[in-house]
Amino acid sequence: MQPNNSSAYLIIRQGHRWTDVFRLEPGHPLIIGRASSNEIPIADERSSRRHAEIYFELGEWKVRDLGSRNGTYVDGQKLEGAKSLVAGNQITVGSCRLTFAKSLDEVVPPLEVDESSPQSTAHTQTEIPSIIHRQSKSSILDPASLQLDSKVAKNSQPGPHRPIPAVATELLQLAFDLARELSVASACELALNRLMLATGCQSGGVLKLEASNKELPKNTVSSQTTVLAALQRSGKAYQPVADALVANVRRDNTAILARNVSSDAYLVGSQSAPSSMSTKASHVLTTNSVIVAPMRIGDQTIGLLHLYSRLGDPDLTPDHLEVTLAVADVLAVSLDNIFRQQSLETKLKTSRSRISELEQQLGHAVEWIGPSAALKQIRDQVQRVGPTHATVLIRGESGAGKELVARAIHDTSQRANGPFVALNCAALTPTLLESELFGHEKGSFTGATDRKLGKFEQASGGTIMLDELGEMSPEIQAKFLRVLEGKSFERVGGSKPIQVDVRVIAATNRDLEQAVRDGKFRSDLYFRLRVIELLVPPLRQRPDDIMPLAEYFLHQFIARSGHGPTGFSERAKQAMQKYNWPGNVRELRNCVERAFVLANGPLAEPEDLALSYLQIPGHPASEAAPKSASLYQEKTIEELEQQHIEATLEYTDGQKNRAAIILGIERSTLDRKLKKFGSS
Repeated sequence: MQPNNSSAYLIIRQGHRWTDVFRLEPGHPLIIGRASSNEIPIADERSSRRHAEIYFELGEWKVRDLGSRNGTYVDGQKLEGAKSLVAGNQITVGSCRLTFAKSLDEVVPPLEVDESSPQSTAHTQTEIPSIIHRQSKSSILDPASLQLDSKVAKNSQPGPHRPIPAVATELLQLAFDLARELSVASACELALNRLMLATGCQSGGVLKLEASNKELPKNTVSSQTTVLAALQRSGKAYQPVADALVANVRRDNTAILARNVSSDAYLVGSQSAPSSMSTKASHVLTTNSVIVAPMRIGDQTIGLLHLYSRLGDPDLTPDHLEVTLAVADVLAVSLDNIFRQQSLETKLKTSRSRISELEQQLGHAVEWIGPSAALKQIRDQVQRVGPTHATVLIRGESGAGKELVARAIHDTSQRANGPFVALNCAALTPTLLESELFGHEKGSFTGATDRKLGKFEQASGGTIMLDELGEMSPEIQAKFLRVLEGKSFERVGGSKPIQVDVRVIAATNRDLEQAVRDGKFRSDLYFRLRVIELLVPPLRQRPDDIMPLAEYFLHQFIARSGHGPTGFSERAKQAMQKYNWPGNVRELRNCVERAFVLANGPLAEPEDLALSYLQIPGHPASEAAPKSASLYQEKTIEELEQQHIEATLEYTDGQKNRAAIILGIERSTLDRKLKKFGSS
């Protein structure tokens, strides 16, 4: 494979040994020096901490000295400024020599040294531990690398040095296998097993980074890792990755190959390890070479792949680093998908729970509260009507629960999974009602800045409930009748016919028969709506349901706030049973909420309910209405005040404190008025 113009390599020599190869990548300058945090650390006193820098600029690789004490040399000449590098240049920093090459084929390995010579023996014993290879991306996953001659792949032999296409084929199979995994642990174990088989390595692990992947300062270490999977074929315990390597990989987001590290606890264990001689010794006896590769999603590192060899095992090589980087990238995508799926499942579960809770709060989950025969009858009718496709007309007083019955019909129908759309026809003007029902086109009238879908289109495939249907104008009644007959309609300002599949439930508290006789409601629409007619009885006709409903509403309010009265006093129960409830269930709920907010004690009193004695035409008078409200008599304000105070005291059985609360005055003010009236 021919390298591109920007690819290059540094062949690192320490003394007479060719230590390893360092791949250069544009955009990733390298610092050479004595500091262990450098990309190429050199353990030589003649080297400064930050000695020299190699970088890519204007299409060329260059080297410059960073103000070192002993200088940087290229081909024996001391650098005075930046110098462009060409293949074969020898860079010397202290005792370290680095050969610059555009291709590994250009480099001839150093001459073998007589191992029996004293000089060679001394060097072998003082072999310098270092990070000798860094890489940010595996060439195995580079599309250009897959264009090699297929014959080479066909004739390849098993082992870690197989041609790239053969390894890429196994990576493709790994990706397919990982796509079927649903758990993090099984995916990590699968990838680690395949990686160790491909490299011949005996020890490795997959780690998850717990902390966020922020830019870390140099020399920063972090042990915030969790082992997701670990394999140790030799039967020994897994050796965790060194904190220094974790920090190094996280900072640069590139993989690291470190060899000859058996004498450096900084690279094979935590920084605190050297403080214990026994711990240090255990490190010296175990790890000899290490690979740490980041598992990346975009610019974020989510985890690490860790391989290491023990003394006596074959050293890890740059070929192993290539394969490890490729597997890390494939595994990272798989884990990210699993994490996303788990997050979506959690959010879906939470959303379903929240939807269920909101439906109960909004009354969408229909509950039939009460033992009355009238309620049982309407419930049985809903069970029979719901599964049909018939149009339903629901009649009843305002607040009796017509929308609740309509939703129950929808929930028991074959359209239960479709939308349920409710619209109050009495709340809109004829023009706005037409737009709400059938929609409008952009610019059809002033303020129509966008096209709007009407309620009929929104409810397609479900149910639409039109409350207070008797308030429709004759023009809209005609359009509505066309929809009921299965014919199309047009949006306001539009000409395109629109056909919808909607079940219609109409509700009204008006006398439609009288409206037909008066010419205010179309007779053909009346007969078309009155296929199935359900009558929702008012609350006063089912007194057995009053207290169960009141207790149900009270428990709802307690569940939301966690405080308030826990029940009703006997006086409150009697008052509610005697009251005629002209506002029906809606008024009952409002009274219970009022008592929940205003009650001072553990039980709500009649004063907390504040029942209204407004006389509504067609409703019988409540038995609990005060006598002073029955007939009008000519009296002064002072006389009315005296009579009202005396009636309140009689109502409270002479309890002045309670009477003052009802009257909304202080107890001392009540005493003064009674003294003025000559009452005790």
